[in-house]
Amino acid sequence: MATIHLIRHGQAQFGMEDYDALSSVGIEQSKYLGEVLKQRGTTVSSIYSGNMKRQIQTAVQCMQVLGFGEDKLIQTDHWDEFNHREILTKYDTRYSDIKQVQNDVILSPDPKQKIKEILTGAVGRWTGGEFDDYNESWNAFGERIQKGLDHIISLSKKEDHIFVFTSGGAISVVLQKVLDLSLEKTFELQLFTANASITKIKTSSRGLQLLSFNDHSHFEGEKKNWLTFR
Repeated sequence: MATIHLIRHGQAQFGMEDYDALSSVGIEQSKYLGEVLKQRGTTVSSIYSGNMKRQIQTAVQCMQVLGFGEDKLIQTDHWDEFNHREILTKYDTRYSDIKQVQNDVILSPDPKQKIKEILTGAVGRWTGGEFDDYNESWNAFGERIQKGLDHIISLSKKEDHIFVFTSGGAISVVLQKVLDLSLEKTFELQLFTANASITKIKTSSRGLQLLSFNDHSHFEGEKKNWLTFR
């Protein structure tokens, strides 16, 4: 049956005002991903992305290398990431100013651990069910991703290969549904999903099957400096 390639966007400008845009590294990752996919010779049936700038930019950069025009891209908010800014601000009102996140991370003796601590705390508040002050609840986010998945499956045919340019949160939610993961494991996967990586799932009469997760082997060897997770 159909194979769905869930592609995480390239590196965005984490901690910057315009986070929803690719960094210079993210642009190079996206172009190189296109080269790798071209070498693999996969016949692409359809290409989707969310409406976020970093998702669209990744798709377009990759598609140009593959020889597709932008008119091939189907944009839908089904595949948008959850609102990090809102979730961070609800967790700590100081984080309405993204520079405060930067300061807390930079001043920490272990910046990587501090980023994980902030994200884990913010996501934990959102998913815990105790608070209902979000524009999009955790459950609503999951339902939105499911609708996007159902839409693609309803239009797919046997042997189709569908590319979906999205984000780590959306990919982890799909995997939660496929593998029946706990919340903790779901967001653990998100933290370790590389930029411009590929996760493949396959539709079947038995439901969705995971073929591969977080394939970033294209950023090994001479391209190892392009391996990023934020």
